[in-house]
Amino acid sequence: MEYDEKKFQRMANKYALAIWVIIDAILTVAYIIEFMKGAKTLPFLIAFVVICWLPVAIGVLFLKIKGMHTPLFREFVATGYGVFFAYSVFTAETMITFSYIFPVAGMLILYKNRGLLIRCCVANIIVLIVNAVRIYAMGLNTDRTMADVEVQVACTILCYAGYILSLKYITKSHEALLDSVKGNLKRVVETVQKVKGASNSIVDGMTVVRELSDENRDSADGVAQNMVDLTENNGVLQDKAEFMLNTIDTINGQVGNAANLVQEIDVLMQQSVSRAKLSSEQLEDVVKTTTEMADLSKEVESILKEFKEEFNMVKEETGTIEKITSKTNLLALNASIEAARAGESGKGFAVVADEIRDLSSGTKTSSESIMEALSRLEETSDKMMESISKTLELININLEKVMEVNSSVTGIRDDSIKLGGNVKVVDGAMQEVEKSNKEMVNNMGQVAEVMEVMTESIKQAAENTKVMRSKYEETSSNVVIIERVVENLVEDLGQGGFMSIEDVTEGMYLTLEQIENGAAKSIRGKIEERLDNGVTVSFDGDVFTGKNISHNVTIIVSNGMYRWENVTVSHIKDGRIKVLVEGNPKVLNRRKYPRMPISNPCEALIGHSKEPIHGNMVNISAGGFSFASKNNALMDAREQLVKIGVVNLNLEKGNKFVGHIIRVTDNDGEYIVGCRMLEDRKDVEEYVKKHYISE
Repeated sequence: MEYDEKKFQRMANKYALAIWVIIDAILTVAYIIEFMKGAKTLPFLIAFVVICWLPVAIGVLFLKIKGMHTPLFREFVATGYGVFFAYSVFTAETMITFSYIFPVAGMLILYKNRGLLIRCCVANIIVLIVNAVRIYAMGLNTDRTMADVEVQVACTILCYAGYILSLKYITKSHEALLDSVKGNLKRVVETVQKVKGASNSIVDGMTVVRELSDENRDSADGVAQNMVDLTENNGVLQDKAEFMLNTIDTINGQVGNAANLVQEIDVLMQQSVSRAKLSSEQLEDVVKTTTEMADLSKEVESILKEFKEEFNMVKEETGTIEKITSKTNLLALNASIEAARAGESGKGFAVVADEIRDLSSGTKTSSESIMEALSRLEETSDKMMESISKTLELININLEKVMEVNSSVTGIRDDSIKLGGNVKVVDGAMQEVEKSNKEMVNNMGQVAEVMEVMTESIKQAAENTKVMRSKYEETSSNVVIIERVVENLVEDLGQGGFMSIEDVTEGMYLTLEQIENGAAKSIRGKIEERLDNGVTVSFDGDVFTGKNISHNVTIIVSNGMYRWENVTVSHIKDGRIKVLVEGNPKVLNRRKYPRMPISNPCEALIGHSKEPIHGNMVNISAGGFSFASKNNALMDAREQLVKIGVVNLNLEKGNKFVGHIIRVTDNDGEYIVGCRMLEDRKDVEEYVKKHYISE
């Protein structure tokens, strides 16, 4: 609301005119009643009404001409009503008329003009003194009359003195208020100047950040386009890879079949080798047996030759025997003949007998020779039979060996047939593999081309990423500058009175610092209720009060810390403590702590809900934390209070945290929630230093 002097002047004129009209109306009615009672005459009443209302009419006309805001109207009020007051005092028959001036004179305070009040006071006293002189001159004075005049003058002086002192107080108060406003305004102006400078710095920083953001957006668009190209090429590469995988599967199948066939070929070869070895051994046995048969054949041949010789000898002996037999027959015939002639001559018979005896001896000799030959033939026959038996046995053995060799050769032939078929299948598989390899080589050529394109895209993306990284570093430095400017701005705003106890709400935490004989002790507490100039707190420890104990208090409000010194502390019911503060706090920005990435499971309660939300932690610091969950209840959870418990996080003050949700980011259905703790946790700071920064 802007200050409009004409508006307040118009209000003062309006209020003064209203009181003037009201007092004139009351007095007019009173005098009309007096007239009706016969106490006043008509000429007096007419004169009274004219003197009473004519100044009012002139004043109203003046306001119409000059406007309701004209400051000269106060002079009309003082002069016009003063004339009416003088007429009333001079014509009144009672001493009470001196008080008619007070209602309108009191309204003159509205104009805040000390000189006007003094002039009116002097004029009123002059009127009262002149009236006293008039009474004295007319001989109407008495001791009581003079006492009344003294009382009138004293009351008038005291009333005006009260008006003037009241005006002085109001003026001083207004001046003090104005000085305070000017001081505050000066601080506001200085703060605004600082805000202006900070705003310029922030604007400059944000301009740089925006420009870097725009440039990064262009780079990001390039990276995105490269990613699109990579995605498309990845699609082609995936198709080629799938084709190659299918080809490799085919090759694997063919190689597997070939491997199986090779294994089978190996088995067949081993069988063939085994059978060939066996056949070789069997053939060696056959050769050995054949050699033995050849030796036996030679032996049989020798035996047969000997047998032939013996047989020829037997044949010769047989011929000899035949001759002997013929001779014997002939001799027998001769003997018969000689016997017939025996009688004639015994000499011839004797000769025959000698011949027969000789033949018998020859026959005997031949028989013995034959017997010997037959014996030898029997031996030779036995030898021959033995050789023939051995030969037959060897022939049977050879036959078995030959049958076995034939079986082995048949197996080798069958294995060779299978081997030939398998070799054909392997050859076909190898031709298929060769064909697949050619296709793979062609695909690999296409893949190489795609990889070249992808490599180029990756190089461009890498260059854009390097540029973005350098710009992000510059952005980060500008953000740090902006943070420092904002920190200084927050402190300046606190000093400028823009932050007060009204910013404090229930549930916030504070730290009370008790100082006794130079020794300080801090106690943590939670705000239960906010008062007009303080708070009621529940503390974790004992709070002491006394003349030698002073207290300072620090309250964490959002991202700042409000600090009051020399606060007033008193005990109230239920063990709570009342902390009263004066003036504006010293405001400090909350310290920024390093954040440690963690992924522990967690359970959160939002606001007054009793339904737990399950998720995983993202990071944690001494002043805040963030977690992620796919629960849709987090979508509108910003600015709400959150209580969270973290699994497997061993801290000195426990694994439960309370904070305000300051951001909710939707990451494809997963909500990343950033929270600011209600108080800084030193145990978390030590934990981060130990397990994260030290690494």
